[in-house]
Amino acid sequence: MAMHVISPGPRTTIQDKGRLGYQNSGFAPSGFMDRVASRMANVLVGNKDSEAVLEFCLIGPVLKFDETVNLAVCGGDFSIDVGGRVYPANKAVRVPAGITVKILTGKVGIYGSVAVGGGLDIPMVMGSRSTNLRCGIGGFHGRALMAGDEIALRHPENGRRDFSWRWVPAHRLVSPDDPDITKVRVIPGPQEDMFTDKGIQTFYKSSYVITAQSDRMGYRLTGPKVEAVDGYDILSDGIVNGSVQISGAGEPIVMMADRQTTGGYAKIASVINVDIPLFAQLRPGQKVQFERCTVQEAQVLMREASWKWKEHCKILEKSTPAGFKALGLRADGSSSGSSRSGWTKKAWKRREWKRKGGNNR
Repeated sequence: MAMHVISPGPRTTIQDKGRLGYQNSGFAPSGFMDRVASRMANVLVGNKDSEAVLEFCLIGPVLKFDETVNLAVCGGDFSIDVGGRVYPANKAVRVPAGITVKILTGKVGIYGSVAVGGGLDIPMVMGSRSTNLRCGIGGFHGRALMAGDEIALRHPENGRRDFSWRWVPAHRLVSPDDPDITKVRVIPGPQEDMFTDKGIQTFYKSSYVITAQSDRMGYRLTGPKVEAVDGYDILSDGIVNGSVQISGAGEPIVMMADRQTTGGYAKIASVINVDIPLFAQLRPGQKVQFERCTVQEAQVLMREASWKWKEHCKILEKSTPAGFKALGLRADGSSSGSSRSGWTKKAWKRREWKRKGGNNR
């Protein structure tokens, strides 16, 4: 039983929780850009939350399967076209054998995660199935997917169960829904003392714009210059996911999943763990403002997020379709259409028009 890639999208790769424990040897962890979305997509289709997913940027893949499978897309505002029936993101969808699946681009968010029930049959490399494009290891032959690729599933029997009643309430996911500015919390970095008081004040009180020079390695921002005491260079030291370097031009660079293992620019701050998925979903042109946070506050937020995650997983795993409905949970917040059988393309367009403020005049 295999998944066939009809069209891959510009840079769709296979990612899981990451290749941990090898940064001292020069290997970036890679892994999920939006950890919350990827884990949630997996749970929706009955996988372990650390299972590998197809991660795409803006434009998703077109796929076909030999047998019936459960599939879910989480992350940005992407919807799923299954043989002409359209389903919202953030819910499980049952895909019949031989039917073409298209991921439709939305207007919010940039990264999407496609989870396939049963898991992708990809070999582990150094403890992970994640693709490291720069090193050419992991994933599918160490590269982005291409048209014509075929990937088997490790547990195709997953498709015998129907998970299409499962969905994710909006408040369980993170997405940059403020059209003006997104606030992202950070803790002070290890070289904060290399910046003047004016520079630190500028960093926290200014807004910065995500530039087009942003990818899985890091997001370059443009905005007011952050003043340093005596330059921005340091002896190279370790970099973590979310490290905020200040470049020689005085502007922030936020390091992401495919970051280099060490860097020589001073780090003024680090994005806190719970806000990295939110930051990862910002598109070029969107504005961000950094908000100071203590390590203790970040730890409390992480514990709260972990508890909420476990509670939601319990609901999904223990509930039946009838029981889930009895909780008063709805698939889309709408009384029209069918979250289980999908909408026709015409009905979907009307639904989206209404959701965005349209009327019947």
